[in-house]
Amino acid sequence: MMSVEQVQLEMKDQFARAGLLPFLIEESSQVLDLGDEFFAEVVLSDRAKLGEANDLMREILSSSALGGKSYTLVVRSKWLVESVGDPAPAYGQDGGLRAAVLIPIILQSGSERTPVTVAVTKLAEMEFDRILGRKTDLKQVAKLVIDSALRRGGRSFWDPTTENYLEVASGAVANISRLLKQTA
Repeated sequence: MMSVEQVQLEMKDQFARAGLLPFLIEESSQVLDLGDEFFAEVVLSDRAKLGEANDLMREILSSSALGGKSYTLVVRSKWLVESVGDPAPAYGQDGGLRAAVLIPIILQSGSERTPVTVAVTKLAEMEFDRILGRKTDLKQVAKLVIDSALRRGGRSFWDPTTENYLEVASGAVANISRLLKQTA
């Protein structure tokens, strides 16, 4: 049965052979022995390499190599904010104006880009202005929300290619305001 260290060494060796090592973000990746199962999280700097990395890790973590232990594998990419667009009015499905603004954001992972949208409700915007005592930069709010979502790892990581819409409602304002005050 392979130990955590052996799995990590085998992963680096296989990734090097496949040309994936330059894309591996080691400080964000982890392999854990949870007793009855292994947990492996592999983070890459280029989303285009996910399929190949996933296949290699499944091969490494095959049940024979782990002595019959089960495993959970998370292979994800690191996304960076490339640009934050200007706020625009939000419209409902019926075409009517919603009490929110939409902030378009482009994320980049290696050669891939994906658009996401952060909606900030008007009530949340008014709460930000009240708590902070000034007109709030909604682009800064949107970037902070995206950065926070991108920091989540493990089984609860956020994949912006499958969930490309986030909404900031008034219930989240107090926590986000604290972060905004820290960055000011």
